[in-house]
Amino acid sequence: MRRRGVSKHVVIIVGVLNILLIIGCKKVETTKTYTVSDSVSQSTIAFDEVTVNNELDQFVDDAIMVLSNHNATIAGAIFDSISPNVYEIDYFNKEPDGVKARSGSDSIHLNGIPWGAAGSTATLSFKDINSTGSYEIAFYSIIPPLTDSASLTFLGNITITNVYGGLLQSVTSSSDSLVAHIRASNVSFTFNDQASSIQFYSLNVNEIRSFTTANSAMYATTRGDTNVGGYSNIGTWGTNRFGNNYYSNTAGSIIQNISNLALLSYNPISGTKVIEGISEPIQSIYGVNNQGAVTSGTPYGFSISWTDNSVQATDILPYYY
Repeated sequence: MRRRGVSKHVVIIVGVLNILLIIGCKKVETTKTYTVSDSVSQSTIAFDEVTVNNELDQFVDDAIMVLSNHNATIAGAIFDSISPNVYEIDYFNKEPDGVKARSGSDSIHLNGIPWGAAGSTATLSFKDINSTGSYEIAFYSIIPPLTDSASLTFLGNITITNVYGGLLQSVTSSSDSLVAHIRASNVSFTFNDQASSIQFYSLNVNEIRSFTTANSAMYATTRGDTNVGGYSNIGTWGTNRFGNNYYSNTAGSIIQNISNLALLSYNPISGTKVIEGISEPIQSIYGVNNQGAVTSGTPYGFSISWTDNSVQATDILPYYY
């Protein structure tokens, strides 16, 4: 994957990664208070939201891939058919570019209706089928001298529904699509799994994820599908690492290019979210260059803005990988 040069925004990268490093490795307990006017805190909230959703998307897409095609391959993972309608993906290695490694399992229980049929559902669990456990992503820093920065762990179950039917490999033209409804009400996650006292944060999901093709590339488009907390177009909501409730409003559908099935970065190339419910709501615009302008091709990162004491504050954050 293409690496980006060092720019004036390297301070932002180091700041965000250092937060993850501190929480992951120095056994610091999180608190329920923070200074919302602090750009580091705001950046951390926005950065976490992107990272959690990117990894959740990849986990779900892996399951959809193997449900659609039992001969599909996933980098750093092994797929196995355990019994009729029960499958498992076991993760064991770094992904090809070496920036992250996944461990644990994606256990898939199909409801008995073939996945290609309209209305078919499957339950995904962040664990081995026959034991307790979790699903973990270890991140490796791209900024020397840090050697590793954090890990993200998920627990719980997700339900996916094939809304209109069809298989992923059948999406071969601009007129084809596969639409999945993703729901979860008991998922939790943590960034500080190396701490002496592990603290998990709640995560709820209600999203529509559509797969389409254009110019020989496959794209996933995601939008929120519920109203909750007094907000509309909410796709994910729960508690952030500061102990605050939040609601992610997909103000503009999130689009990802997932063409390379061997190496999926999952960084959005466009879209807008508003993180609601916190003291200073954050608007995130995805797919910008290092000056904050929306661009085509491989994006640098995303821009965020919020209002601090009636004054708008802004920042530009790089994607982690």
